[in-house]
Amino acid sequence: MNLPIVTIVGRQNVGKSTLFNAIAKERRAIVDPLPGLTRDIITFNVSYGGASFIISDTPGLDISKTSELSSAIVENAMRHLRRSSVIIMLMENPSPQPFDLDLADIIRKLSLTTIIAVNKMDGDSCLENMNNFYETGFTDVLPISALRRFNLNLLLDKIVENLPRKPSGLREPDLKISIVGRPNSGKSTLLNSLIGFDRAVVSDIPGTTRDSIDEIFTYHGKNIMVIDTAGLRRKRRISEDIEFYSMKRTMESIKKCDVAVHLVDAEQGLTETDKKISDEIIREKKPIIIAVNKWDSIEKDGKTFEKFKDRLQFRFYRAGDFPIISISAKNKQRISRLIDTALELKEKASTKIETSKLNKIITRAQDTHRVPQLGGKIKVFYATQTHTIPPQFIFFVNNPELFKKDVIRFFEKLLQKELGVKGVPIIIHIEGRKKREH
Repeated sequence: MNLPIVTIVGRQNVGKSTLFNAIAKERRAIVDPLPGLTRDIITFNVSYGGASFIISDTPGLDISKTSELSSAIVENAMRHLRRSSVIIMLMENPSPQPFDLDLADIIRKLSLTTIIAVNKMDGDSCLENMNNFYETGFTDVLPISALRRFNLNLLLDKIVENLPRKPSGLREPDLKISIVGRPNSGKSTLLNSLIGFDRAVVSDIPGTTRDSIDEIFTYHGKNIMVIDTAGLRRKRRISEDIEFYSMKRTMESIKKCDVAVHLVDAEQGLTETDKKISDEIIREKKPIIIAVNKWDSIEKDGKTFEKFKDRLQFRFYRAGDFPIISISAKNKQRISRLIDTALELKEKASTKIETSKLNKIITRAQDTHRVPQLGGKIKVFYATQTHTIPPQFIFFVNNPELFKKDVIRFFEKLLQKELGVKGVPIIIHIEGRKKREH
């Protein structure tokens, strides 16, 4: 099947075989305190997160040179490393040993995706040693305990994220936009303006569009898929089955888009239904652009739009988190700006931050006492990014119960500002001692 190879490498007795067995969920490799027990390369096929790969356990590469087999063992292991797609370099708490740094230099020259896994992290106090491992020069550093299975799923997520993707016969769109809003806010008109011809039926009768329509057009060499959707209504106003399924399809279109364009009628302003629509998009963790449509019909002066935005944010405080653009779908005003902003948001949603830089940002915020303290001393020991699109992070903390909504919101806003990703949701998962010990 030519599955990609993921290889565990490190010194003797750092827990490579224990980690291998934990990932394989079987006792395939012999585990013993006696160093140098593993001589051959042991492999096992793994399926996780919709992907399959071969996990490999290798001998400790600091094997004594006095052994007759040492050269052959190390040479075999290095050959296997060169065939790997991802390398897990295993070290152990509390700090790298001299051989670890030498091995890191060797692996760096292979130019392969490498995850530094720091084993035997068996308590909160151990997490404070994580900064010791950045001297390896690698940015993806993860605390684990192979024996306790601590952070095993997070390690597997990082492996799957870095596996090579099989080329597809069909080119994926560079951007998928979902146009959502209240009925008759101009969604079909915007779709027609974007693609250049009347693909969707435009009518003044609310609810004309019942199905979601996918259409692809080219913009500066990029393939853009735009999804026109039936208008979202308040649930209590859905009386017909057709309205129920129309809303269901709208929600599905939000789930599969990269960026949601929330169309607001400039003549009516932000309604309670609009606020609920934005809440639905936020719940799905999608980047949002608020497009104020029919702006051509508004009498205005130089300050009209700023006043409109102020009223918008007064009625819906989260609106300040998103780009707000005035457009006229009918007259095609600022349509290019809408697409440029959507492309920019997708790129920002793919943002990855080095673990060392992430922890410096958090440490700086904690040292300057900017973090809200609600009923107890809040401490983030260590943080790492787990996913992109949207960016997701896991915080290892002293007491998860102290990380209320306001505290998490503080860190979300902090990271949005530091990473320059306004309009992109930030997801933070909190983990503490109690959760890890189960």
